This record gives sequence, structure tokens and C-alpha cells, in this order.
Amino acid sequence: MAKNDNPFAQFFPNNDFSKLYEQFQAAPFDLKAIMEAQRKNVQAFTDAQQVAMESIQALAQRQSEIISQMVEDQSSLAKEMMGEGTPESKIAKNADMFKKIYERTVVSMRELSDMISKSNVEASNIINKRVSAGMTELKSALEKKQRQKSGITFLKLQERPPLPAAFLLPGRGEAHDDYHR
Repeated sequence: MAKNDNPFAQFFPNNDFSKLYEQFQAAPFDLKAIMEAQRKNVQAFTDAQQVAMESIQALAQRQSEIISQMVEDQSSLAKEMMGEGTPESKIAKNADMFKKIYERTVVSMRELSDMISKSNVEASNIINKRVSAGMTELKSALEKKQRQKSGITFLKLQERPPLPAAFLLPGRGEAHDDYHR
């Protein structure tokens, strides 16, 4: 039978890897809770992105409506210029028409601005709620782990053997260190 010179073959039989993972059982965080928190984070970002995409679609639709209206306005303005009448009456009509077109354009731009602002507020509210909930979850997990850790420490203190007489204060039977305090 040939001797096995493979260093990995010699390494594995001499080491117990189950002991390596024992230290991770007392990790400061619950892995399931972390995974659930990350799932919720991804869901919040997905929801915020969905709101943003719906807003972009509505914005594009409204912009195309505004452009169509502007083309119609320009067309009617051109027809008025080519129609019959004195130059003074044409200029007066065009001035009124130009004023209406300008006012309608300003209102449309405000509407688009409000749509964008509303979308931003809605998406950021989703993210802000998740960040706040995430911080609350983190705080609760840390407090839970601290309570568990405190309970374990308390049990360990109870299981300690009594102090040798050399550590007791003379005549009082009290420890002169913080061993049992």
C-alpha cells in the first residue's frame, strides 16, 4: 500500500472541524434575524423603485400630453397669423393667444414639478420607514442578546466554587476581591 503524501489527507483526519463552528453558535447576532432584516431592506428598495418607475411613466405620459397641446397651440397661432384681418387685429389676437399659451405652459411645468416632488417624498418615506424599523430591530436584537449573555454570566457565577480561606478577609469571611461581588 502506497504512503499518502497529500498534505490535505494528513490535515483532515487530525482536525475536528465541528469544533471550529462551535464558536459561531454564540455569535452576537441571530443569523435568521439578519437575513430577515436584509430581505425587508431589499423589499423596501424594491417598493421605492416601483414608486419611482410608476412616477416616471406618469410623468412621461403627462409630458407627451403637454407637448401635444403645445403643438396644437402653435398650429392655431400660425393659422391666426395667416388668416384675414388687419395686422393690428392679428397682433392683438396673437398677444392674447400667446399669453394663454404661456400661462398654460407655466401651469403644466408646475404640475410636472409637483408630480416629481410627490414621487420623491413617497419613495423616500418608504426608505425612511425601513431604516427606522431596521434600527429598532437592531436595538431589540442587541438587547435580547445582552439579556441572554447576562443570564449565562449569572449562571457561571453561581457555579463557581467557594473561595479558599486565603482570599477571605480576616474575621469577616468576606472576599477582598471582586470574585463574588
